[in-house]
Order: sequence, then C-alpha cells, then structure tokens
Amino acid sequence: MHPPINRREQMRRLYGFDFPDDLSRFWEFVNRLRPLEPLAALADVGVQLAGPFDVLAGRFDRRAPALCPLLHRRYRDDPPEFFTALLGDADGLHWGYYLDDPATLPPWVASYYAEDAFELMTDGETLFEAVRLHLEQRHRDCVEYLEFDPAHAPDYNATLAELVELRAKLQRYETGDRPEVGEEYVEKYVAERRRAKQVVAKTLDGMGIVAPRGLYRPLSLKDRKLWKVLLSEDDPAAPVEEARRALRDGFPATALKLGKDLWAVGGERHTEYAYELLDSAYLALGREDLREVLREHRAHRDLPVVDVLALEADEPGV
Repeated sequence: MHPPINRREQMRRLYGFDFPDDLSRFWEFVNRLRPLEPLAALADVGVQLAGPFDVLAGRFDRRAPALCPLLHRRYRDDPPEFFTALLGDADGLHWGYYLDDPATLPPWVASYYAEDAFELMTDGETLFEAVRLHLEQRHRDCVEYLEFDPAHAPDYNATLAELVELRAKLQRYETGDRPEVGEEYVEKYVAERRRAKQVVAKTLDGMGIVAPRGLYRPLSLKDRKLWKVLLSEDDPAAPVEEARRALRDGFPATALKLGKDLWAVGGERHTEYAYELLDSAYLALGREDLREVLREHRAHRDLPVVDVLALEADEPGV
C-alpha cells in the first residue's frame, strides 16, 4: 500500500516552483463537471487539460520519464515563461500560464497556434477567464454562422445551448459579475489592456516584458525599425551588442526585451543570440526557474511538442 501523494509537493518537485492557486480551483471545477474523466471535462468545447493537470490526475505517479518534466507539453516555440495547461483541437492551439517570474510576479494565461504565426494572445489572469473567453468566441462564431449558413441552424443552436450550460457553471467560479455574452463579452474584457499596465517594453511576440522599470534602458532603435532589422538581417550584431552593453551597465531588462524579440524571429543565429541574452537576463533578474527551462528547452528544441510520459527512462535507446 503506497502512502497518499501530496500533489502540491509533487508539482513543486517536478517543476521547481508552485503554480498559481487558480490551478487547484480549476481542477476542482473540472472534477465536478466530469469526475471520472476530468482531463476531458471540456472536450465539448475543444479543450483538453494537460501539463500540470497530468500531475494532478496521477499520470506522473511512480513514473520515470526520460526527459525533464519542465519539457512536458512544451512546444518548440514556447517561450520559457509559457507553461502549457490546456490543449486546443486545431492548428496547435494551446493555452498556458505565462509566468514572467514564477517566484514573484502574478500569472497570466496566454495562448497561440503553434502551426500558425508566432503571436501570443493574453486571454486572462486565470484559466477560468481564458476558457470563458474561448466559450464566448465560440458563441460569437455560432451567431455569425446562423446568419450565413441557415441550413445548419440546428447544429449551431445545439452548440449555443451547450455553451449556455457551461457558461453558467463557469460563472460560479468567476470573480465579479460578467453577464455579457458573445461579441459583447469579447470586446469588453480585453486582457491585453490589463497586462499592458505592467509591461515595460513591447516585444515582437505580443506579450512584452515585465520587470522593474529602473532595470530597463530603451535600445537606440524604436520597435518598428528594430523589428525590421531583426527580420531582415542575417546577423543583427549591432542591436545584440547594444543589449550586451546595457546588461553590463545594469539594465538586464533591455537584454530580456531583445532576447524575446530574437526568439520570436527565429532562425539559427537569431536563436543563439536569444539564448545568450535571455540566459544572462534571467540570471541578473534572479529568475533561475526560467533559466532552467531555457537550458532544458535548448537541449531538446528539435522536438516540436513533448509528452515526457511517452518516454520512460528505462526504455531501450532513450
């Protein structure tokens, strides 16, 4: 008989930090929706729980994955701050906690399509907000389809009825009253506006950086010109050297900003610069958790998305 497992301790051991309390509340929510299959509780809206939820579901119990758990459900382009928690049903859509600093800063939930342009969207401050937004976007789309595709009206009306039921259950967990639905909801509750108040510099991926303002010194090129240079030059050595100087002068957030821009551009040389600048910035900012993610991701960047539980340490050839 094995002793009961403390899931919070288990996640801390696997990831190296504590996830937001929101994670536990969301786990409670999906267990009420579908007690026997909580990971699939949101399948009707095209969402599958993953990442840290696999830990809560017991999938890591007495397992010996060959790869670091930090890589679990990590897509090739996921920035170090992104920790996948939900999977979509098309084009590599996935949501994750975006943790600017897992140890100190408040969380956000972001998403993007791994098989489309690399542009992250801020979906809310909690998983509940992110799923509610996804639900209302579906509601908006169904309303539009009803107008232009009346032949399939029964299907769209059935989906809208399902969304009404799920919305009511979500609202019991929401903070504050949000009675709006569909397009009205999507337009009113724009998470990017709230995150923008914390961002000290914009980045090409759409998320920006959050750091003490006194640790950021703007680069000489404005963003539009900077991004044009990064996208057009094979070796953007000049802005990289400027970011290195800023780092030496005590402005690590400058290196963080350029590192994120280079990560978004991609390509071998740009990515090597990104690794260098991000590692140095995380070190100077005391973000050791993200340095560890960066190191592990770099070592396995050739894997487009990793389910570490698919590889056991004792498998031949692993």
